[in-house]
Amino acid sequence: MARHLLQLAVMAVGIAGFPILSPAKADGDPAYGEYLAGQCTACHQKSGKDKGIPSIVGWNPEAFVIVMNAYKSKEREHKAMQTIASSLGDEEIAALAAYFAQLKPQD
Repeated sequence: MARHLLQLAVMAVGIAGFPILSPAKADGDPAYGEYLAGQCTACHQKSGKDKGIPSIVGWNPEAFVIVMNAYKSKEREHKAMQTIASSLGDEEIAALAAYFAQLKPQD
C-alpha cells in the first residue's frame, strides 16, 4: 500500500514540474531491461524487499521513467543515482522500467 502511495506521489510531482516522457518512451523492452538490471540490483533488492534501499520492483513504468529522468536532470538529489541515471539513454531507462514493472515482490 505504501509503495503505491509513493508511486502516486512521484507521478504527481512529475506532473507538477519534472520532465515527463510520452507513454511511448516508457514502453521499453523488458528483456533488454533484464540485461541492464545488474547495476540496479547491486543495491536494489530484486526480491522487492526494502533493506535500507527503496524497492523498485513492481513500479509503474511511467513513474520509474519520471524518477530516473529527475535524477538525470539533477532535479532529484542522490549523487549515486544521478551518476547512474546520467549514463542511461531513454531506451535504456524505458527498458529498465518495463523490466522492473513486470517483477512481483516476493513475500
